[in-house]
Amino acid sequence: MVESKQQQMFGFVPYPAIGYRMGGRQMVATAMTPIDYTGVVGPREVWDPLSGGGTNRKEDKAHRQRIAKYIEETEEYVLNSILVYIGEGDAKFVPDDGAPDGQAVKTGVLYVRPGAKFKVGDGGHRTGAYTDVVEAHRDFNDDVYQRLATSGQPIIVVLDDDQVRRAQDFTDLQKNAKPLSASIGQSMDRRSALNRILIEKIIKRNDIPIFTEGRRVEFLTDTPGKLSAKTMSYKTLRYASGTLLVGTGLRDTRGWEDAVELKIASDEKGSISKIVDFWQGLGELPTLEQALGREKGVALLRNDTWLLSANLLYAIAAAVHKVAFEDKRLNLAACMKGLHNFDFTRGSSSPFVGTLVDPVTFKAVAGRGAWEGAADVIVDYISPALTKN
Repeated sequence: MVESKQQQMFGFVPYPAIGYRMGGRQMVATAMTPIDYTGVVGPREVWDPLSGGGTNRKEDKAHRQRIAKYIEETEEYVLNSILVYIGEGDAKFVPDDGAPDGQAVKTGVLYVRPGAKFKVGDGGHRTGAYTDVVEAHRDFNDDVYQRLATSGQPIIVVLDDDQVRRAQDFTDLQKNAKPLSASIGQSMDRRSALNRILIEKIIKRNDIPIFTEGRRVEFLTDTPGKLSAKTMSYKTLRYASGTLLVGTGLRDTRGWEDAVELKIASDEKGSISKIVDFWQGLGELPTLEQALGREKGVALLRNDTWLLSANLLYAIAAAVHKVAFEDKRLNLAACMKGLHNFDFTRGSSSPFVGTLVDPVTFKAVAGRGAWEGAADVIVDYISPALTKN
């Protein structure tokens, strides 16, 4: 009696799978629970060309911790597939009986030798995060453990254990991947309270001309083109709005995000009111108001002044926060009115020369230090100017 292929793989661990070939190699798409996955994957292999080992970049512990926190705290979490490798002596894909020989994609079973370990090609931080979460929630009755025990993690398995090819695959994947722009990614993230109130309750309002019901906000790129009619990117809008609420005291991204979320959670109505008043007041600046009312006005304003540069918008938000909310010398509306006669024009006479503007080339200076310096210039201008009024 002739044994079936499945009988020949007796003792191996079976996983339902879809097999296909890519680049001449056998690949298999399957899935397993995160708990099972952490038990069959080997230790992280960091790339070392001198010894000829590894395929992963140096571990970023903060990134690993962020993923672990996301998995722990988000019931409807989603992670993309992890790419792993295993030698053909330790695993075999067996197509279902009756699959035509010439069929490119076949259903079947991936059989893995007991004790064999997969090697991570792409997905080391996700793997490490899963390991951390599983270790921290080992109790069978733990809610997170139960959620992971009933969830699946997609795995792409390459039946190839050649280290050189694994390393080449890793760099090819990085070259061919295009990350989302910050504006797209942030505007899609509705778990963030700041994103939620900006998109659902602020941007689409018809009483903020600088947004024109959202049509003047650039969501697809982080920097509007020179001739664009958009006033700013969503990334710029978001960061300026958050800085208006919490100021400049937080230097790291996560701390800033947490502070903004806490501020909105403690007073959502008040936070919305501040953000609306700020952008309404900015849109009432004479030069900006005129630009919004004429053809190609925004493009001309961008060319002639610093007013729509991201760093300048951050500086204005930071200055208003300090004067209106920290020092409480003036209210927000008074701060914005105090900017009506401010000189935002480009050139050697700009009040931002030495902070936002290079004193030699008179071009924009990048970096947080530049716009925080510009914020100090604005604070010094609006405080005495409005005290006199």
